[in-house]
Amino acid sequence: MWLFEQKWTGVGKAFAITMLSAFIVTAIISCGNNKSVLVTEIKVSPPNRRIGTASKAGDFYIQGQSQHVKGDSQAAIAAYTQAINLNPNYAEAYNSRGLAYLDVGNKQGAIADYNEAIRINPNFAEPYNNRGNARASNGDSNNAIADYTEAIRINPNYAEAYNNRGNARSAMKDINGAIDDFDQAILLDSKYTIAYNNRGNARAANGDPQAAIADYNEAIRLNPNFAPAYNNRGNARAANNDKQGAKADLQRAATIFERENNKELYQEVMNNLKELGQ
Repeated sequence: MWLFEQKWTGVGKAFAITMLSAFIVTAIISCGNNKSVLVTEIKVSPPNRRIGTASKAGDFYIQGQSQHVKGDSQAAIAAYTQAINLNPNYAEAYNSRGLAYLDVGNKQGAIADYNEAIRINPNFAEPYNNRGNARASNGDSNNAIADYTEAIRINPNYAEAYNNRGNARSAMKDINGAIDDFDQAILLDSKYTIAYNNRGNARAANGDPQAAIADYNEAIRLNPNFAPAYNNRGNARAANNDKQGAKADLQRAATIFERENNKELYQEVMNNLKELGQ
């Protein structure tokens, strides 16, 4: 896994990007004031020649995807730029370059590329979802929700957009709306670890720690190395006066975050453990 950190005003303070096998899942992880960890998802597909056009521009696009999967965002940006220079109407290349820009912290460049992808193809759902993530990371939850909603209108089976809109609604304190979105994401994908984790956070915020713990349990069953769910279940157990269970979960989260070299989230969990011991 490779990770980097950002700031997200209104949602939390620590962020990370996680790369998983089969495709890249960009998971922006935040620790909020309530110590919960939310995960917003972006997917970067592996190299796919069906999307790459049968042209030199398509070759550069495939090259950019390959470099992006390997974690070399700067090289990916250069390749996507070559593709765009050869084909200025290459919506997929703009969308993918936007993801790479976001990886290196250039949010305005990312939004500009998503805007261009949408201008070229207004029925392309992914750049709406991705622009929503960039806007949410800037604290612009209202416009983020509008983007996620448009992505869902174009593709009603877009589970990631429901999950991400749920996070934005959580940031706006619309907990019931957030739960509805997480429910829909899980209905579309019953193995959606991230959505179970996020719904657990919303249920905890709604004063239902038992339901929250059930969601964290499911997230952990689906992915036994998913550190956010251990952290969140530990917090829920602490709120439920299960100090021993809380300590075990937080220690497990700390171990995973340390192994992933995610220093900020590791420190957050250690702070939680310290508070638990007081």
